[in-house]
Amino acid sequence: MKIKRLEDSLAQRIAAGEVIERPASVVKELLENALDAGARGIAIELHEGGRKRIVIRDDGEGMDADDLRLCVEKHTTSKIAAQEDLDRIATLGFRGEALASIAAVSRLRIVSLDRGASTAYEVRVDGGRAAPPSPAARAEGTTVEVEDLFFNLPARARFLATPRTEFFHANRVIHRLALAAPGVGWSLRHDDRSVFEAPAVEGLLDRIGQLHGAQVARALIPIQADVDGIRVTGCVSSPEVKRGNRRDQLFCVNGRPVGDRGLGYVLASAYRGLLRPGSYPLAVIRIDLSARGVDVNVHPRKEEIRFAQPRRVQEVVSRALSQALSSRYVVPALGEESSSAAPRRVSAPPTGRGQAALDLDLERAMTTRQAERDREKVRVRGDRRVIGALQGTYLLVEAPDGLEVIDQHIAHERILYETLRAQLRDGQISTQRFLLPVRLELPFEVAEVLTAEREALARVGIVLDAFGGGTFLLREYPGLLAEKQTQYGFEDVVAELVEPLLHGERLEEAVFDELLARLACGAAVKAGERLPLAEQQELIDRLMALENPYTCPHGRPIIFAISRQELDRRFHRH
Repeated sequence: MKIKRLEDSLAQRIAAGEVIERPASVVKELLENALDAGARGIAIELHEGGRKRIVIRDDGEGMDADDLRLCVEKHTTSKIAAQEDLDRIATLGFRGEALASIAAVSRLRIVSLDRGASTAYEVRVDGGRAAPPSPAARAEGTTVEVEDLFFNLPARARFLATPRTEFFHANRVIHRLALAAPGVGWSLRHDDRSVFEAPAVEGLLDRIGQLHGAQVARALIPIQADVDGIRVTGCVSSPEVKRGNRRDQLFCVNGRPVGDRGLGYVLASAYRGLLRPGSYPLAVIRIDLSARGVDVNVHPRKEEIRFAQPRRVQEVVSRALSQALSSRYVVPALGEESSSAAPRRVSAPPTGRGQAALDLDLERAMTTRQAERDREKVRVRGDRRVIGALQGTYLLVEAPDGLEVIDQHIAHERILYETLRAQLRDGQISTQRFLLPVRLELPFEVAEVLTAEREALARVGIVLDAFGGGTFLLREYPGLLAEKQTQYGFEDVVAELVEPLLHGERLEEAVFDELLARLACGAAVKAGERLPLAEQQELIDRLMALENPYTCPHGRPIIFAISRQELDRRFHRH
């Protein structure tokens, strides 16, 4: 006989793999239980990113001894009683698998005091083997402690990432649930260090201010629509507040954070033409509808949902976004431009060593007509002469072999990149100190990286002081790039720079190279900016002096050439 029945303990461990992927999965399940229990305050403690220990404390409705005995067994739940209940699920948890799955792959302890009871009880489970409940001490609510995750599955434990990376995954889960439940107070500690405190607030905007900073919250646009029982509320960012990824986009359906490609497409479509490719809005969008209009039972970890009428839901979300992005909120208020302008600089020369900066003074009052009158005065140091510009973006250059069309943004980006690399090779990037430091309010996961990597970032000219709670003061920035950067621009660049570090990479040569490329791209002259002819020529002379003037640091072409022979052929000059 080839077929045999698995042992219960082995079957439990295999089943646990569907629900418990990493520490963040444990955190998600336990927090959902706490919210379903009506908690108004939740405290989380993580050690080594949750690999060593996870503690969740809540003040919700507790459990008695019988509940504790049953809750760690598989297929037990307080949220489903009959088959009909599957059509009207209103709780975050309901499958009856979470605690049993966690208990199967860890050392678990639960202490709980039921509402109105006088005695608390605790239960301990070691690798799926549960001891009987016993009396304990605790105020009303529940504490769950999970230690040594995957201690009995060494193969699974080996696939866990570094403590830092595991912490970022858990932190993201906590932030998403905190945004979904602003009326609940949250606190998070990691390795005995306080990461954030977010007391209960009345509205979503206040919670966003706690997690992303008051400056971001002030730049958000409220959205609202209510059509045929589908209610859409929330906030999205105005075009000047953007991100380099979709991490700060959250959809909540009946209070449940979910992923849905259709909703993501609607959000991206609403910002088409408002944000350049590669930039994404910040968004927290809540959709409330009848429980019968959504199926939440389509994913083992409850991370995806299915709408009964997906097109109708998308239409209502699209209407809410269209109304918001065509409203007065999109237009910056008088004075906002000055508040986001580049910081004032110290008049002392830049510090450090390195090649002199390319001097492109875009604020010089020189009109196109004046530039044309001064054409003959422009010095040409090489074998290429600028003869004009097309739509303020492409420079038309007379070359020895014909005509070259050069993208001014990409050309300037390459120059800045090569200059920064030369300065880094010489040992120090030339920096510019700000007379008034720039205040940055960043997401906590980004703040964690910056705090740990401040010394390394200083090597590339970014000098920060940490003040806790995601707040930093930016005191120095690469001198080549500081002049034209905006305050929002600083936040965008700094947030993008830490992206590789969120996944456990270190600031080594490869990451430094990508970092310099991003810095250069953010500060280069933009398409559509009309430069005086002298500055166009200066840019071309500097470009052609580089070892590689043909592609940008990201691989895009800088020069498109049309040879004299090709021109002769086109005009039938034979």
